[in-house]
Amino acid sequence: MSGKKTPKRYGWNTPVTAIGPQGGSMLRSIKSITSDPLTYLEATWSEFGDVVQFPIPKPATYLVTSPEGAREVLVNQHNETSKRTLQYNNLSLVTGEGLLTADTQAWRPRRRMLQPAFHKEMVALSVNHIEAGLAKLDAQWLELTSEGTAIVDIDHAMMSLALEITCGALFGIDVDDDVDEITSATLIALHGVVARARNPISIPLGFPTPANLRMKRAIKRLDKAVDAILSSRNLSKLPADAPIRDMLDVLLDPDLEIPLTKQQIRDEIATFIVAGHETVASALTWAWHLLVTNPDELQKLKNDPTRAQLVFDESLRLYPPAWVITRRTLSDLTVDDVLIPANSLVIVSPWLVHRNPKAWENPTAFMPDRFKAGTPQLGYIPFGAGARLCIGKEMARLEGSQILAHISTTWHIEAVHNSQVPIDASVTLRPVAGMPVRISRLVK
Repeated sequence: MSGKKTPKRYGWNTPVTAIGPQGGSMLRSIKSITSDPLTYLEATWSEFGDVVQFPIPKPATYLVTSPEGAREVLVNQHNETSKRTLQYNNLSLVTGEGLLTADTQAWRPRRRMLQPAFHKEMVALSVNHIEAGLAKLDAQWLELTSEGTAIVDIDHAMMSLALEITCGALFGIDVDDDVDEITSATLIALHGVVARARNPISIPLGFPTPANLRMKRAIKRLDKAVDAILSSRNLSKLPADAPIRDMLDVLLDPDLEIPLTKQQIRDEIATFIVAGHETVASALTWAWHLLVTNPDELQKLKNDPTRAQLVFDESLRLYPPAWVITRRTLSDLTVDDVLIPANSLVIVSPWLVHRNPKAWENPTAFMPDRFKAGTPQLGYIPFGAGARLCIGKEMARLEGSQILAHISTTWHIEAVHNSQVPIDASVTLRPVAGMPVRISRLVK
């Protein structure tokens, strides 16, 4: 880190408790902030250190990048923070008040209610859906490679595969005919979320601007998928004493202490359609990028598919799908000896925490073997941390490792070109124009 600079007072009532960029320099950087936020955040961290205050009057806004600071915000002081931030408010336009965006009061009972759908036994059952999804992928790729090799967009392939697995494992339905339409609607809706979050003057969704109309059409398509899921289960209701098969059984359980409304059920289904496949697909896409650009590691995985979990965990470290986490402080917090006042916005970026040398040796290198000692408790937050740790963490890790193991031992995959893949830092991290790779069937 370079020498820290002491800023002048902003001239606002907002207290200045940490160093950071000046207003003029931030305004001059507005184009890079919106077009390449990852690079801007890295440069800001490099110049000012692990706790940075941006020159924003309301709310006072801080960037926290140290492993200890992230733990303080997300774990130790989680009761003193809220998810009522611009990030989650905009995301709720798509997912509603589901588990991902719900604030603490609504979240706690919902989390307890949904937990049975993610017990170890239920996670193990998802293997059947993973295998079925991979069998479909194999059939598609066999047809494409009937004459040798083919070029495919591995990003699109992982999105489709993850959606099929999510809908099968959590809702018990096959979306084979609608997979492209649903994945497209998801991406359009999430791009709309990001555009609104980056625009200081967002036009209400009810106004018929082109961007709003695109987003509303995408949300309508997701609602159609939710209706199809509910209709499929209504046709095959379980007896009252039947065991839980999936998350939809939990949501529709007539014996819930407080049965969910139709809107609440819709919000949870939409949340898991979006979050359940988008994040896993992002992680897998970048895992393939890392493997094809590090052929020695790909060969190790081919020789020993049990390494798939190490590869997936390391890919999540270097390319965490949820690259930014925000919280609003409910009271004054002290983070890394810096006072963060109540009603401040705190930005915790897993992208930066995972690159902090305080947590990782050689942090920018792709080194799956670093996870042989297990997952560290500090400095690794691809699924969040603390009470709001992602409920689907173990299902996602199982899915990611199974997919990497199968494909790497069934297909030869190589990069089409060696140029840098630009990153679209949307709600998750995505390659800007897909990720083409060349595939061919491995001879066994």
